[in-house]
Amino acid sequence: MSHDRYPGLLSLPLRFPNRRFRVWSYVPSFSGLVLRTEFEPAALHIELLFQGVRRIDLPITMADGLMVDAEHPSTDQDTAIFRLSNDRFSGQVHSDYLFLAQEERSRYSPFSLFHGYLQSDFER
Repeated sequence: MSHDRYPGLLSLPLRFPNRRFRVWSYVPSFSGLVLRTEFEPAALHIELLFQGVRRIDLPITMADGLMVDAEHPSTDQDTAIFRLSNDRFSGQVHSDYLFLAQEERSRYSPFSLFHGYLQSDFER
């Protein structure tokens, strides 16, 4: 993936003040979770992809901004505990990686910036 990631070049904490995020996609067979900002014409579209997800404790929608930080428990160095919070909630995602993608969009799109990275084992 060419997106910014943690661990890697992405520095934490990430802060997205006054933005509204929501759970966009979770694919258990791929252990991938995508959070995305709701569409705002004058703002960058932001998506967070967690891969290697082992635990999720988040509300479906996260209004009033978002802050993301991480810690590594000493028992499992590969898994990070990503803490997501704002003034209204505090939650976490246990996963191996966090990827960040941003782009300008002129209209709403149902497709994730990570489309193609999240594939289910099931085909119709």
